[in-house]
Order: sequence, then C-alpha cells, then structure tokens
Amino acid sequence: MRIHFWTADGSGSGLYRGVLPAMSLHWLGHDTSANQRLPEDWRNQGFDVVVGCRIAKPGTSRTWREMRDHGIRLVMDLDDDYFHLDFTNPAARKWADPVLRQGLLANIGLSDTVTCCSESLAAVLREVHGDVRVVPNGLPAQYLGAVRDYNPETLSVGWAGTSSTMHELQVPGVVRGLNRIADYGRPGGVAVQVVGLDAAKAIGCGLQGARLGACGWVEDFGRYLQAVSAFDVWVAPYRDTAFNRAKYPTKWLESSMLGIPLIASDIEPYRRVIRHGENGFLVKREHEWGRLLKQLADDPALRQRIGMAARAEASASILQATNVQWQAALTAPIEERTAA
Repeated sequence: MRIHFWTADGSGSGLYRGVLPAMSLHWLGHDTSANQRLPEDWRNQGFDVVVGCRIAKPGTSRTWREMRDHGIRLVMDLDDDYFHLDFTNPAARKWADPVLRQGLLANIGLSDTVTCCSESLAAVLREVHGDVRVVPNGLPAQYLGAVRDYNPETLSVGWAGTSSTMHELQVPGVVRGLNRIADYGRPGGVAVQVVGLDAAKAIGCGLQGARLGACGWVEDFGRYLQAVSAFDVWVAPYRDTAFNRAKYPTKWLESSMLGIPLIASDIEPYRRVIRHGENGFLVKREHEWGRLLKQLADDPALRQRIGMAARAEASASILQATNVQWQAALTAPIEERTAA
C-alpha cells in the first residue's frame, strides 16, 4: 500500500504519530512517506491511505474533502484531547477558535477511521466517530540495548518537557523536592537536569541551585534521547486534568526504553502502566516527591531493579510490535461512508 502521514509538526507529535509509524510500516513492505507538507502533486502520488494529524484549518480541510472525493482512504490521527483544554495550556486559545474546532469535528466525520494513542482519548473520540482505533506510540528496539551505569559518581535527576508543559512543574511538592535533592549531601552530589527549557525558564519555575542544568528545546530526536539518557532518575509530574488523562504516557515509554526509574503523578495514563514500587513510582501526595527522590538517591540497587523491570516491559512498545497495529488500523474494512 502507498501510505502518507501528513504530520502536524516536526516535534514529538510528528515523530511518534508520523515519521516512526511510516518507517515501521515500510518494514512490513508498504510504500510510506511522512511530512508536514503534502506533495503538490498528491493526486498523482497513488496514495491509498493518508493519515492526517489534527486537520482543522480551512485550507487543509478543503484538501481533506478533495482527497475523500479522490477515493483515498482518510485516517484522522489525534494524540491529544483538543476538546478539553484547560486555560493554562498555551494551545487552549488556539483551539477555542470555533473555525478550528468545527473544522476538526467536520474532518473527523469525513474520515474513514480515527486513530489515537490512548484508550482515554479513544473514549472521547468515540462520541463523534464510530471507528476509533488505539495505536500506542513506539520506539526503535535499539534503545533497549543501551548500557546503563546505575551507580554513577554524580546522580542526575531529570525532567523533560517544553514551554507548553512547564506548568506541570507547579504540581505541589515537585519543585521543592527537586531543590532539596540538589542540596542533598550524597557523596558525589546530585544534579538536577532540565531538558526542553532554558535556564531562565527553569529558574522562573522555581528551580534553583548551583547544580541546576538546563538545555533548551532539542529539535533533533536523537539528540533529545541522548540528553535524557543521562538521567539516573526521571520525574514526570502532571496535574489531574481531562487533557492530561487522555495523553499517552510518553515519559514512561522513553524512560522504560532507557532503563531509567520514573517517578510520575498518580493519574491516568501513568496509573495504567506503572505498578508502584515494582516498575516505577506513583505520587499521590506532595511530600512523596521528596521522599522518593531521596530513597532512589540513596539506593543504587533500587534504581537498577526498578529501571530494569521497566525496561523488560518496554519490549511491547518497540516499533516492531506497534507497526502491526498501525497496519491493522489502516487496512481494516471501511464502513460505508456517510454523506458529507
């Protein structure tokens, strides 16, 4: 099949929901491509399927309708719940635009199939479409084999995000826990590393200390994974909002692939994948951030046990496992199209 992924951006969304699936479907023998821009001669490309990520703007919506008339199978992919954005999310203002919201809804209705990354998001989308399929994110298997040192001289505790997710650091107890662990008298010391924010924004969130390190936005995904692989402990705080509950546990995917113990907020979707004390940690009360950070800082054997347990389960999330799910979603029998 000739399959094109029409991605929404060149960052994590475009990678996880476009570039990597296209690569993995190519391994199954499909002719695939992925790009933010649709080829100008798309009518002559012989596309059997186009997977469009959050198609909503008037211009792209017109093309979406034309593709339908051209006989191309349309698959709308969403990796976030754009119908339940809270005011702190920078994207809320954009998606409050009725033109975009109605465009997205109309294009979902035009699509033959809708794909998404989580069951929670699927529950939302099934209210507006009858064929919603969950295809989780995945990473290449090569990251499972990266060797880790679970007893480094200087321990690195890390957080990764963007300027649009930095408000998650305001989850009660997180910043206090990170600042305290940075001052902890462990031999060799503890460094707090922030990936995705520059130093000014990290300090603006309340982080401090001579051992605070911050590298801004890392566009190249290989360099991003290289940066976070330096973490010895990873923290993933999230507020318990409808938007966050519909997300895919990407920090779990990345940390488990790399064998890094993860401390995450006790919300969906992390509650689905983490068994507290076995393959990671879930925080219910604010004082637990500091307690768990200290516990992991003091115990290299615990870091190794948790990290290796998580990595053992990450094999289910390699691209060689998720590509067959993409193939099933993109080749399943199509229900009769409703009138536009």
